[in-house]
Amino acid sequence: MARILIVSFGLTSRNTRLMPWRTVLEVAAGLRARGHEVVVLSIADIGRPMEHEVERGTITIRREDIRVMRKTLLRLLGETIFDAMFIPVSWSHNRMMRELMKGIGGVRIGYLPGSVFELRHLLRAIRKMPLNSLLPYIVQAVFPKSLVRRALDALGVQAVIANSDYSRNKLAHYITQPVVTIAPGRDPLHASSRGEEQLAHELFAKPPFFLFMGPPLPIRGAFILLDAYLKIADRPSVPPLLCLFRSDAHLDIETIKADVERRWSHNKLAFVWSSLDPVALQTHIDNAVAIAMPFLVVPSEIPLAVYEAAGMGKTVITTKPHGTGDFVDKFGETVPVGDSDSLADALLRTIESGPSTLNSKAIAAYQSLEEWPTIARRWEALAINLGMPE
Repeated sequence: MARILIVSFGLTSRNTRLMPWRTVLEVAAGLRARGHEVVVLSIADIGRPMEHEVERGTITIRREDIRVMRKTLLRLLGETIFDAMFIPVSWSHNRMMRELMKGIGGVRIGYLPGSVFELRHLLRAIRKMPLNSLLPYIVQAVFPKSLVRRALDALGVQAVIANSDYSRNKLAHYITQPVVTIAPGRDPLHASSRGEEQLAHELFAKPPFFLFMGPPLPIRGAFILLDAYLKIADRPSVPPLLCLFRSDAHLDIETIKADVERRWSHNKLAFVWSSLDPVALQTHIDNAVAIAMPFLVVPSEIPLAVYEAAGMGKTVITTKPHGTGDFVDKFGETVPVGDSDSLADALLRTIESGPSTLNSKAIAAYQSLEEWPTIARRWEALAINLGMPE
């Protein structure tokens, strides 16, 4: 049995459905099931509430003065000696990570918690969303890659895990460590198994319908989708568009609602301005003809919502290129970023042969993914290959 430390930024009980944190928790659970002792260290975002027990084996420290953080960490970890540790590849916190991890851990493996962004992709989104919203991604895109390489070398990282082949290939160009693709896992669910509890939920639109899920933000492509839909809404064959606008705490939903209802109006449009419980959400996915996720900033990793939609046999419409787009190309539609005409054409193509709500290619794409216990074994095998005791 090995002792393993997994470090994560900003993991809280509220965001465990987001893929980076879902991966950390699922891998930790899988490694524990393999008999290893696993500690998950979450470094809390500045100004966010502390949540010490996201789940068993999770400890949280606040991002503050490095010396204070290290003292807190050593107090929480005690005399524990780790055989391996997994460290997030960071674009901005490398000095903090180096100081925190000093003297802790044996085998050191980096993992990419999110996407790899290219400036040429981000420039396509500038005309469609506020520049300040794009700045964090632009900073990452132009960040000197030599500094990332030096930081990983200084941390003693021996290999890096990427979410997609695209991310792997981009990272491999500028770091010295080998980069391995281990995509996020899938749950052992599947296609369209609607139970009595789900049937009890009232649908917000008559099925079948196009479905958007997520916060009403430019980055998610919500407003580009509305522009695209209005180009085709008057055609008799076009089903309604239902937007399940998740009401994230930091959003001024009332202001956004007033703006959306002023700018986009049609009798085939339906808006829901509150978050749905998981069963109700699954019911709506189940009745959709297609799920539209036209991100303006394209994630190179695959979002959990895309996996879930594919697992339920849903056609997904998203934006190019890479990562998410490569996966969706197997069963759905991918269009250029911010192009409402192409998006409108993609919506039409999904209903050309009739509004079927089951896509067998989507199910096949989902079932080709590895389940979470297998993902954990792959992380384990990489660590063992680099010297972690079995």
